[in-house]
Amino acid sequence: MKFLLLLTLWATLLFIPAWYVQHPYQHVLAAAAGRIVAPPGSEIELVDIELFYPFDVSVFIALCLASIWQPARRRLRAVAIGTPVMVILELISVALAMGAILSIMSNPRITIAAAEEVYRFATGVIRVTGLIAAAGVWFYLLGRERLSLMARTWLGG
Repeated sequence: MKFLLLLTLWATLLFIPAWYVQHPYQHVLAAAAGRIVAPPGSEIELVDIELFYPFDVSVFIALCLASIWQPARRRLRAVAIGTPVMVILELISVALAMGAILSIMSNPRITIAAAEEVYRFATGVIRVTGLIAAAGVWFYLLGRERLSLMARTWLGG
């Protein structure tokens, strides 16, 4: 119960800086993903984008800080290791979503139904992968030990 209360507290506090940096952060991330997926010799111009990032990074950091069964040094180390991993995973998910959208935009024979399906896929990738990545990276760095102790089994090395 203490973990959930601390997670709520940290997530709420970290929401504030995430809110202030969200637009520049999203534009930098999307511009980098655009350079990755753009065909050679071309450029993707972004007008406006809503990625729900960096809120997932703040959730990851909140998970780490709320993991009080670990010493503070280990939690801060997890934040230092996991935050760049989170950014890379965000970049991959944005590039995947942009690549999917680019593939339908460059196909003149695509049907409206197929285009809508690809847009739903891209939206789903962006909305879901960030929070799954936050939980997964936290679980790998800190959470699996706690969950292993709770189940009285070892989940991995």
